[in-house]
Amino acid sequence: MARRARAGRGVIAAVTGGHGPSALWYATRGTGAVTLLLLTASVVLGVGEQRAWRPVGTSRFAIAAMHQTLSLLAVAVLVVHIVTTLLDPFPHIGLLTALVPFATPYRPLWTGLGTVGSDLLLALVVTSLVRRRLGYRAWRGVHWLAYACWPVAVLHGLGTGSDTRATWMLALTAVCVAAVAVAVAARVVGSATPAGVRRGVIGAVALTTVGLVAWTMQGPLAHGWARRAGTPASVLQAFSPAPATAATAVAVPARRTPAAVARDALSRPFAAALAGALHRGTSAGGTAVVDLSLRLRAGPHGVLRIRLGGQALAGGGLHMTRSAVTLGPPRHPGRYSGRIGLLEGQRMVALLGSRDGGAIRLTIDLVLGTDTVAGRVRGEPVGSVHA
Repeated sequence: MARRARAGRGVIAAVTGGHGPSALWYATRGTGAVTLLLLTASVVLGVGEQRAWRPVGTSRFAIAAMHQTLSLLAVAVLVVHIVTTLLDPFPHIGLLTALVPFATPYRPLWTGLGTVGSDLLLALVVTSLVRRRLGYRAWRGVHWLAYACWPVAVLHGLGTGSDTRATWMLALTAVCVAAVAVAVAARVVGSATPAGVRRGVIGAVALTTVGLVAWTMQGPLAHGWARRAGTPASVLQAFSPAPATAATAVAVPARRTPAAVARDALSRPFAAALAGALHRGTSAGGTAVVDLSLRLRAGPHGVLRIRLGGQALAGGGLHMTRSAVTLGPPRHPGRYSGRIGLLEGQRMVALLGSRDGGAIRLTIDLVLGTDTVAGRVRGEPVGSVHA
């Protein structure tokens, strides 16, 4: 069994097809960072516009136009960020999440903050289009509310971003926070601002900045943040540090009742064709991921999902260090679960178990395309398999 476990940690060049992480994943990361930069620039210009600040030789109308342009550009990039997040299979964000805050099981608070920010920006765009009918006072109130997009975006990026621990992302966030803090402090430093208000605002800015740094150190940068942030247990299980061995995949009780055996055709020896989709990406911790979502055909009805994680190799490929496999009927796709125990080319062998004590061994032969998967699967109860 040890020999098989070592084989299961081999190179999966065929699965990744040399593409590495998906373009959608890179687009989501990039547009998220660019949106934060644009929002920061828009906030700084907005604060500066209120203070009548402008470079020498630049009219106030030019500053206002630049502020408006940056805001609209931020909205456009945010739309791309949302669309690529919805299309990317990691972490399977649904359409409802893009409109309704906190409606996702994946890090609901931090992902929901991103939805709140996008809704605020959308409200700003809509009210700007009907500004004449809405009235200046009402529009101005919404406009000031839209400034809340910036702190929400900062917390969203730190709480759920896959690059939070990267030096470049930390530096970018620090620059954005410092720029807004300086702009707000400069806004209140003026003859028209009472001294008490000035000291209160500057103190609040300083305390908020210190609090944000402390929370970042104890939260997103601390060990175990993925679990505390609300990452689903299924995702954590798929990318847990446990070795991808059949011996640790599942505990098999000695008995199984006849009723449990008869409950579905997957508990008996079977063979079926496979067809489905192949997705590539990277987890929040930087692990390269391959996700195979498959349907059983020409045999018992079932859903097979294979998730592989490891280190991306130069020129394509994946050194697998962890895996997760689930199988079940369409109404209960996670009835059986386990890990890959043997990997040879495009053939996989996995041992899966269920809560009622059943265990089956799957032999999977795959034919991989760019984004599609086909092949065959054979399942046998563990009691009928000769080790």
